[in-house]
Amino acid sequence: MADETKPRVSASETGADRLFRLFAETSPKGSRRDLLRWGAIAAGAVATTHAGAAAASPFGTAGITAARAQSADVETGVTLTIPFNPFGQLVTLDPHHTVNWGPFWNLFPNVWGGLLRYDENGKVEVDLAESFAVSEDGKTYTFKIRPDAKYASGNPVIAGDFITSWKRALDPANLSPMASFMELVSGYQDYINRSSDQIGFNAPDDQTVEITLNAAYNYFPSYLAAFVWSVVDPAVVKSAGDNFALSDAGTGPWRFTEFDPSTQIVMEPNTNHYAGNSPSLAKLVWSVMEGPAADSDALELYKNDEVPMVDVPISLLSGVERDPDLSADLIRIELSGSTRSLAMDFKQAPFDDVRIRQALARASNRETWANEIWEGTWLPSTSFSPPVLTTLSTYEPPEGLDYDLDAAKKLLEDAEFPEGEGLPEIVYYEPSEDTDDEKARWQTFFQSIADDIGMPITVDATRTAADIAQLQLDNGGRQLDVVWWWNVTETPHLMVDAFQSAAPAMRGVFNWNGDLPKSGDFDPGADSKKFDELVAQADVETDQNARNDLFRQAEELALKNAVYVPLGHWIQMFVQKPWLQGTKQGPWTGRLPVWFNKDVVVVKH
Repeated sequence: MADETKPRVSASETGADRLFRLFAETSPKGSRRDLLRWGAIAAGAVATTHAGAAAASPFGTAGITAARAQSADVETGVTLTIPFNPFGQLVTLDPHHTVNWGPFWNLFPNVWGGLLRYDENGKVEVDLAESFAVSEDGKTYTFKIRPDAKYASGNPVIAGDFITSWKRALDPANLSPMASFMELVSGYQDYINRSSDQIGFNAPDDQTVEITLNAAYNYFPSYLAAFVWSVVDPAVVKSAGDNFALSDAGTGPWRFTEFDPSTQIVMEPNTNHYAGNSPSLAKLVWSVMEGPAADSDALELYKNDEVPMVDVPISLLSGVERDPDLSADLIRIELSGSTRSLAMDFKQAPFDDVRIRQALARASNRETWANEIWEGTWLPSTSFSPPVLTTLSTYEPPEGLDYDLDAAKKLLEDAEFPEGEGLPEIVYYEPSEDTDDEKARWQTFFQSIADDIGMPITVDATRTAADIAQLQLDNGGRQLDVVWWWNVTETPHLMVDAFQSAAPAMRGVFNWNGDLPKSGDFDPGADSKKFDELVAQADVETDQNARNDLFRQAEELALKNAVYVPLGHWIQMFVQKPWLQGTKQGPWTGRLPVWFNKDVVVVKH
């Protein structure tokens, strides 16, 4: 979201890898939602701003009421050009064979649809499903398809089409990079291993779809909203073959009509969409813009009224704030769905001692980091779970280890490193692909810790992201890293992917597990086992209050052991023309709306 990231199951990433790992082991770079949510991204792509700098937002459905009421005020036949940065990933239009990468989470819902979808905050809502019910044991979901569901081709959507589409994504000979979003389904592993042709999909009649899981996972609806679950018209796939994406096989409010992966993607309205179309918009042109100048080039187009919205990275923020016209258009997404943290390897000195980990947490001045070093573009926090979870699930995260230099120095002394004397070398390997600005900010932060408690941290920015990944393999983990996580479910399931001992982002990376020995008065091994037990219970707990209590206990253990040291939650920023109204943007979508639906209009200006 420029971040058009979201990520799937967030996972750990380093430097340029870090923006999108929302759904981790599917990462094209492999390492967040993996390594993520997803590939190398320039840190300058992060859109942010000073607190209080943005004008009030004109967005949301309420903002278009007057315009829709007075049709004479609404422009018609409008073509919008939208900057689209794939951040080096190959742009494809096939929802079943596209990688888990942030920009696609924003692009695809306009054309491809499924039973469920996300709103701008990441909350699940019905799309092609009219309703659904869950069995008493929590394992079987039964969906009723809305009777007016049609493809852009005009063909009706029937239940068997979903099963055909899902099996296409799970074809063992051409498995989707997003297949992990389907792994909760009964029979999944045997199906993709070719040891069985049975899987938990069923269509009792043309209007009913059943999905059976191998356990009562309460976060499954969030996974089901991912684009890999999209339905595509089997008749069009059969007749058009590889060209099906340009042949009206989708169900969204738009249809792909032109495609050049290096220049642009063109959409026109799907007049068969069940909810209708925008009265203003006749064409969307997603203009592919990549490279280090992508954001500044997009901003120039914005100034010239050639595009209606662009991200505002920190590198462009001061210029935007100084410009009266741009600053008036600056929008701040107050609710955050992501968290940036420090993370350390339990198997590498000196962080094999929990006291050293806690000392680093206590020496991290989050107010300075967020408001001075990162110029007010982050909300400082000692909690890992992002604020959006309070909106989605009423989850209230616990407080972690706050800034306390006396406590930090006492922890170092207890670990027999008074004033940091005798500490083993600590190195943060920052990818050479990162911008000079990003490198300077982290150098400043780590130097402040050295100045405050005598813990020297070397920043080595001479290695590429690939070099660092290999170093992780060689050492069995990453001694010290900066990680960025995005929420992808309505529940705090994010913690499972981040902290569970068997998670790809933990095992062989930061190595919190049940085999760890005691460390002073701390027992990280026992705490890891308890954490795994708590989140296993939480993921199948149907009562929201009980589930939140289990997750809170688990997060308290992770924070106590400084498995990650949360620093803050990202504040996304963008500018948008006030004449484009009715869009819905939030922590899930960033600057791009959740979709360009019938409520999005251009008013005369």
